[in-house]
Amino acid sequence: MILEAKNSYTNLNSINFAQNYNFSSQNKQNQVEQTSDFIIHNYKITYASEFGFRTDENGIFDKDLNKISQIPQSYDLDIKSVRLISKELLKQDEMLNYNKIDLPQILNHYYSSLKALNSEFEQNGEQYLTREQISSLVQGFSTQDGMQNSEIKRIYNDLNELKTALKQTRNLNVLNLDNKIINFNFDSAINNTADNNFIKPYLSKNSSVAKSGLFLNFIYQDLKSQNENKANFFMNPVELSLNAHKDFYNLLDNKNSFEEFIKEQNKEKMSFDLYLYVNGVDKNSVADDKLALLFQQYVNYQHNINLQDFANSSSIFGLYMQESLENFSQIKQEYSTQNDEEKLIKANENKSQAMDYFLNHRKKQAGLNKILNSYLQAMA
Repeated sequence: MILEAKNSYTNLNSINFAQNYNFSSQNKQNQVEQTSDFIIHNYKITYASEFGFRTDENGIFDKDLNKISQIPQSYDLDIKSVRLISKELLKQDEMLNYNKIDLPQILNHYYSSLKALNSEFEQNGEQYLTREQISSLVQGFSTQDGMQNSEIKRIYNDLNELKTALKQTRNLNVLNLDNKIINFNFDSAINNTADNNFIKPYLSKNSSVAKSGLFLNFIYQDLKSQNENKANFFMNPVELSLNAHKDFYNLLDNKNSFEEFIKEQNKEKMSFDLYLYVNGVDKNSVADDKLALLFQQYVNYQHNINLQDFANSSSIFGLYMQESLENFSQIKQEYSTQNDEEKLIKANENKSQAMDYFLNHRKKQAGLNKILNSYLQAMA
């Protein structure tokens, strides 16, 4: 979530320059006429919004928002989409309101990640992509520390790779490991489009999807999934901090031993993963609601055995260890195909440059805005 104490764009977008200057007769036809709710400029009506940026009669934001956010001018951003995105942000912070949402930074934050891995989004022009084109895009990525704006560590090149990683993540969670995946959610934009109210404004007659729709859908679905995971996750999210993600990638990079990690997890108490194994539960097929129930049983489980003796003498623990090592070896093999060094370097450079350019441009604009406000106050 990216917030400011106050939306710094509200005042500048509501300045009525017509009130501060006397236009000559030559320029009167271009004079701005303002009411409390809308402005007519060159016979084009624009309306104020709660986000500090104006929209046209169709609810499409003026291109000032695109320019400040450093996203293509050709992208049509529908205020209905932004409101749905904002509702997901409001769920994450009870103290949040619309005028505290830093919309340009949020848009730039997500756009920089999207175009870093998919060159189609670097190109200007509101191009519509077909289902086949969308399916061929890079589907998501993971970073070094689990935060979206940090170094990209792993790239999911197609939907199969992404789905496999998502399925593996739940299995990792029972081991107190995590793989935080930034999912572009392209599949949600091309499946069941008739019932997808979010994506409808961005569909063509042949069901191709505008790049701006894919971009905003990425933001919306990412925030929505964060909220849903927090509400439905079988474990307390606090128990799976960013350290769980870092631990996972340290194991993948052979910085730590997976076998030693398993032993450490079962040193003082039985891990949830071992608890499932001992009770004959297949974590690959068990339903989420059943897994949540099993976790509660595990939390209430009273240990009446010495775990160290159990690990040293039990054949069950030996079989469990062997199976765990085999499964993790497969995960490492898949990981090795998803961290192409050359591709990662290029993607990280692109993302870093885009974010740095936005921040530098923002600092310069803030200085200009300060000068402009001072000038207008002096001329009032």
